[in-house]
Amino acid sequence: MTALSADADPSAWVDVVAIKDLIVRYSDAATRGDWDAFEACWMPDAVWITLPPIDSRIEGVEAILADVQSSLPSTDFFVQMAHGSVVTLDGPDRARATTTIHALGRKTGAFSVENYGVYYDELTKVDGTWKFATRCLQPVYLDTAELTGQAPISRADLAQRS
Repeated sequence: MTALSADADPSAWVDVVAIKDLIVRYSDAATRGDWDAFEACWMPDAVWITLPPIDSRIEGVEAILADVQSSLPSTDFFVQMAHGSVVTLDGPDRARATTTIHALGRKTGAFSVENYGVYYDELTKVDGTWKFATRCLQPVYLDTAELTGQAPISRADLAQRS
C-alpha cells in the first residue's frame, strides 16, 4: 500500500494517525524521561540503530530501555522534537515511517549535543496498538559545541509535570 487517497478506507487513516501519535509519544517520553511510556512504544524484540558517526545497534526493549536510562537521566536537559512524519502502510499490521527530528541535550561539564536527523521506522500492530519493530536514526547534522543556555527546570521536575 502506498499513499492514502481521499477515498481510502477510514481504518487506514486511523492507522496513520495512530502511528504519528506513537512517534510524538516517543519524543515526549524521551524528553520528559517517562521510561514507562518510552518502553510502551517498542515491540519486545525491537531493534534500535543509530548510524555513524554514533554507530550503535541495540536489540530488545529491555536493552534499549537500559541504554537510555543509563545515559539520559543524568543530563541537565534533553529535548527531542519530531517534525512531521511520512507513513506508508504495508498491510493491516505492518507500516514504515520516516520522521525528521531535532534533539538537544547537555550535561554540564561533560557534553552538549545538537542533532538533526531522520528516523526510518518499521512498525508492527499488535492487539490494535502500533509499536516500533525497528528505529534507525540517520544523523544529518551533529554539533557537540557547548550549549550555554539555561535549563530552568530539571528533568525530574519536568517528568512530574505531566
